[in-house]
Amino acid sequence: MTTLVFENEYVLCELDDTLPVLKHRWKKETPGESFRKNLIAIQQHYIELEKEYPHLAWLADTQLLGEVDQETEEWFSTTWDDLLFNKANVKIHAVILGDDLFAEYPMETFKNNAEEKFKAYHVQLGVFSDEEEAYDWIRTR
Repeated sequence: MTTLVFENEYVLCELDDTLPVLKHRWKKETPGESFRKNLIAIQQHYIELEKEYPHLAWLADTQLLGEVDQETEEWFSTTWDDLLFNKANVKIHAVILGDDLFAEYPMETFKNNAEEKFKAYHVQLGVFSDEEEAYDWIRTR
């Protein structure tokens, strides 16, 4: 069953307890500071929910996100992956990318950097074109 975790003008965050997966879908292009604050809020919910769902997956739908600013790109590599993989202990991370190559680049870069950086933590990362494909992958983890 899917339940609402939180929603605002930029993002919808839900828990699907059947897998389980904490998924969030960006609704539109989001200013850098709002983007980072929302990701941290999702990360905090993940930490709480992971206590009840020990194999909780993380699914980010970035199709409508648009481009992120330079500050956010740097934040991804200097701060975010530590918050996500060390502090929240995410082990399964799936990303749905849109068709915008400029918006896709920072997410792909994040994935490549995180794959290399967190091999020792056994983090599994996947990039997909839609939710069904991502769910199929998550089920096999």
